Amino acid sequence: MHGAMAFFTFVFIMCQIIVIAISGGGMAATSLDAAIDEDDVILSVKSTANFLSATPGVPAYLILSGSGSEIVSYTGSTDTTFTGVVRGEVDPQTGEQYESISHGIGAKVMTTNVGAIDSFMGYNVGSAQGVVGTIKVVVASGVAILRNVPRMLAWDYPWFQGQAAILRYPLFALSAGFVWALAMVFLQLAQGILRLF
Repeated sequence: MHGAMAFFTFVFIMCQIIVIAISGGGMAATSLDAAIDEDDVILSVKSTANFLSATPGVPAYLILSGSGSEIVSYTGSTDTTFTGVVRGEVDPQTGEQYESISHGIGAKVMTTNVGAIDSFMGYNVGSAQGVVGTIKVVVASGVAILRNVPRMLAWDYPWFQGQAAILRYPLFALSAGFVWALAMVFLQLAQGILRLF
Protein backbone atom coordinates (compact mmCIF):
# COMPACT_ATOMS: atom_id res chain seq x y z
CA MET A 1 0.00 0.00 0.00
CA HIS A 2 2.84 2.42 0.84
CA GLY A 3 4.47 1.66 -2.53
CA ALA A 4 1.26 2.54 -4.42
CA MET A 5 0.89 5.75 -2.40
CA ALA A 6 4.48 6.74 -3.14
CA PHE A 7 4.05 5.86 -6.83
CA PHE A 8 0.89 7.97 -7.31
CA THR A 9 2.37 10.89 -5.39
CA PHE A 10 5.67 10.81 -7.32
CA VAL A 11 4.08 10.43 -10.76
CA PHE A 12 1.43 13.09 -10.03
CA ILE A 13 4.05 15.63 -8.89
CA MET A 14 6.41 14.87 -11.79
CA CYS A 15 3.60 15.22 -14.35
CA GLN A 16 2.53 18.52 -12.72
CA ILE A 17 6.10 19.84 -13.01
CA ILE A 18 6.25 18.85 -16.69
CA VAL A 19 2.86 20.41 -17.51
CA ILE A 20 3.67 23.61 -15.57
CA ALA A 21 6.97 23.88 -17.45
CA ILE A 22 5.15 23.44 -20.77
CA SER A 23 2.32 25.84 -19.84
CA GLY A 24 4.51 28.43 -18.16
CA GLY A 25 6.99 30.60 -19.89
CA GLY A 26 4.43 31.48 -22.51
CA MET A 27 3.44 35.03 -23.23
CA ALA A 28 -0.08 36.20 -22.49
CA ALA A 29 -1.31 38.61 -25.15
CA THR A 30 -4.25 40.91 -25.75
CA SER A 31 -4.82 44.24 -27.52
CA LEU A 32 -5.84 47.77 -26.61
CA ASP A 33 -9.55 48.58 -26.73
CA ALA A 34 -8.90 52.32 -26.59
CA ALA A 35 -6.08 54.53 -27.84
CA ILE A 36 -3.68 55.87 -25.22
CA ASP A 37 -1.50 58.99 -25.01
CA GLU A 38 1.98 59.19 -23.50
CA ASP A 39 0.64 60.01 -20.02
CA ASP A 40 -2.31 57.58 -19.69
CA VAL A 41 -2.08 55.36 -16.59
CA ILE A 42 -5.00 52.99 -17.33
CA LEU A 43 -4.90 50.59 -20.27
CA SER A 44 -8.27 49.40 -21.59
CA VAL A 45 -7.78 45.97 -23.20
CA LYS A 46 -9.87 43.09 -24.53
CA SER A 47 -8.97 40.80 -21.58
CA THR A 48 -6.44 40.54 -18.77
CA ALA A 49 -6.84 36.76 -18.47
CA ASN A 50 -3.56 34.82 -18.03
CA PHE A 51 -1.57 37.97 -17.12
CA LEU A 52 0.30 38.07 -13.81
CA SER A 53 -1.32 39.58 -10.73
CA ALA A 54 0.32 42.77 -9.50
CA THR A 55 0.21 44.97 -6.43
CA PRO A 56 1.62 48.43 -5.68
CA GLY A 57 4.51 46.67 -3.93
CA VAL A 58 5.11 44.09 -6.66
CA PRO A 59 4.38 45.48 -10.15
CA ALA A 60 4.27 43.34 -13.28
CA TYR A 61 5.56 44.37 -16.71
CA LEU A 62 4.03 44.58 -20.18
CA ILE A 63 5.24 45.23 -23.71
CA LEU A 64 3.09 47.63 -25.75
CA SER A 65 3.65 47.27 -29.46
CA GLY A 66 1.78 49.49 -31.89
CA SER A 67 3.29 52.60 -33.43
CA GLY A 68 6.47 51.57 -31.62
CA SER A 69 7.46 49.45 -28.63
CA GLU A 70 7.29 50.42 -24.98
CA ILE A 71 7.74 48.66 -21.65
CA VAL A 72 5.23 49.61 -18.95
CA SER A 73 4.49 48.32 -15.47
CA TYR A 74 1.11 47.93 -13.78
CA THR A 75 0.06 47.48 -10.16
CA GLY A 76 -3.51 46.24 -10.57
CA SER A 77 -6.04 44.95 -13.06
CA THR A 78 -9.71 44.28 -13.68
CA ASP A 79 -11.12 41.93 -16.32
CA THR A 80 -10.51 44.51 -19.06
CA THR A 81 -8.07 47.09 -17.69
CA PHE A 82 -4.54 47.39 -16.33
CA THR A 83 -4.32 50.06 -13.62
CA GLY A 84 -1.52 51.92 -11.89
CA VAL A 85 0.44 51.92 -15.14
CA VAL A 86 3.89 53.49 -15.19
CA ARG A 87 4.92 54.37 -18.73
CA GLY A 88 8.36 54.24 -20.34
CA GLU A 89 9.89 51.73 -17.92
CA VAL A 90 13.29 50.07 -17.98
CA ASP A 91 13.07 46.52 -19.38
CA PRO A 92 13.64 44.28 -16.32
CA GLN A 93 15.31 41.66 -18.54
CA THR A 94 17.75 43.81 -20.54
CA GLY A 95 18.01 47.08 -18.60
CA GLU A 96 17.06 49.07 -21.73
CA GLN A 97 15.18 52.34 -21.05
CA TYR A 98 11.98 52.89 -23.09
CA GLU A 99 10.17 56.13 -23.90
CA SER A 100 6.46 56.65 -23.34
CA ILE A 101 4.64 56.86 -26.71
CA SER A 102 1.05 56.96 -27.98
CA HIS A 103 -0.62 53.72 -29.10
CA GLY A 104 -3.78 53.26 -31.15
CA ILE A 105 -6.69 50.86 -30.76
CA GLY A 106 -5.61 47.31 -31.50
CA ALA A 107 -2.00 47.77 -30.38
CA LYS A 108 -0.56 44.52 -29.01
CA VAL A 109 -0.21 44.14 -25.23
CA MET A 110 1.98 41.24 -24.12
CA THR A 111 3.74 40.06 -21.00
CA THR A 112 7.48 40.32 -20.83
CA ASN A 113 9.24 36.97 -20.45
CA VAL A 114 7.24 35.02 -17.83
CA GLY A 115 8.80 31.94 -16.29
CA ALA A 116 6.91 28.76 -15.46
CA ILE A 117 7.03 29.44 -11.71
CA ASP A 118 5.71 33.00 -12.11
CA SER A 119 2.97 31.73 -14.43
CA PHE A 120 1.91 29.04 -11.92
CA MET A 121 2.07 31.31 -8.86
CA GLY A 122 0.33 34.17 -10.67
CA TYR A 123 2.86 36.85 -9.71
CA ASN A 124 6.53 37.67 -10.25
CA VAL A 125 8.28 35.68 -7.51
CA GLY A 126 11.69 37.34 -8.01
CA SER A 127 10.30 40.88 -7.80
CA ALA A 128 8.16 39.96 -4.81
CA GLN A 129 11.15 38.56 -2.92
CA GLY A 130 13.12 41.76 -3.47
CA VAL A 131 10.22 43.96 -2.33
CA VAL A 132 8.40 42.09 0.45
CA GLY A 133 11.09 39.67 1.62
CA THR A 134 11.65 35.94 1.57
CA ILE A 135 9.33 35.01 4.48
CA LYS A 136 6.30 36.73 2.93
CA VAL A 137 7.07 35.16 -0.45
CA VAL A 138 7.23 31.68 1.14
CA VAL A 139 3.84 32.27 2.83
CA ALA A 140 2.35 33.73 -0.37
CA SER A 141 3.73 30.80 -2.37
CA GLY A 142 2.13 28.32 0.05
CA VAL A 143 -1.19 30.13 -0.31
CA ALA A 144 -0.81 30.16 -4.12
CA ILE A 145 -0.14 26.41 -4.18
CA LEU A 146 -3.21 25.71 -1.99
CA ARG A 147 -5.29 27.99 -4.23
CA ASN A 148 -4.01 26.06 -7.27
CA VAL A 149 -4.69 22.54 -5.89
CA PRO A 150 -8.14 22.29 -7.58
CA ARG A 151 -6.55 23.50 -10.83
CA MET A 152 -3.79 20.91 -10.44
CA LEU A 153 -6.25 18.07 -9.79
CA ALA A 154 -8.35 19.09 -12.81
CA TRP A 155 -5.24 19.59 -15.00
CA ASP A 156 -6.62 23.03 -15.84
CA TYR A 157 -3.70 24.49 -17.79
CA PRO A 158 -3.70 26.54 -21.02
CA TRP A 159 -1.79 23.74 -22.73
CA PHE A 160 -4.87 21.47 -22.40
CA GLN A 161 -7.25 23.78 -24.28
CA GLY A 162 -9.06 23.01 -27.54
CA GLN A 163 -8.31 19.62 -29.09
CA ALA A 164 -5.58 18.92 -26.51
CA ALA A 165 -8.28 18.82 -23.78
CA ILE A 166 -8.74 15.10 -24.43
CA LEU A 167 -5.24 14.52 -23.02
CA ARG A 168 -6.54 15.54 -19.58
CA TYR A 169 -8.79 12.48 -19.20
CA PRO A 170 -6.08 9.86 -18.62
CA LEU A 171 -4.43 12.25 -16.18
CA PHE A 172 -7.57 12.25 -14.02
CA ALA A 173 -6.56 8.72 -12.94
CA LEU A 174 -3.34 10.21 -11.55
CA SER A 175 -5.37 12.86 -9.73
CA ALA A 176 -7.62 10.19 -8.22
CA GLY A 177 -4.58 8.16 -7.13
CA PHE A 178 -2.97 11.25 -5.61
CA VAL A 179 -6.16 12.13 -3.67
CA TRP A 180 -6.37 8.51 -2.47
CA ALA A 181 -2.72 8.59 -1.34
CA LEU A 182 -3.27 11.85 0.57
CA ALA A 183 -6.42 10.48 2.16
CA MET A 184 -4.52 7.39 3.33
CA VAL A 185 -1.75 9.55 4.81
CA PHE A 186 -4.26 11.67 6.74
CA LEU A 187 -6.16 8.55 7.86
CA GLN A 188 -2.96 6.98 9.20
CA LEU A 189 -2.04 10.26 10.89
CA ALA A 190 -5.47 10.47 12.53
CA GLN A 191 -5.20 6.85 13.71
CA GLY A 192 -1.79 7.59 15.23
CA ILE A 193 -3.14 10.64 17.06
CA LEU A 194 -6.15 8.69 18.36
CA ARG A 195 -3.84 5.98 19.74
CA LEU A 196 -2.16 8.61 21.90
CA PHE A 197 -5.41 9.20 23.77
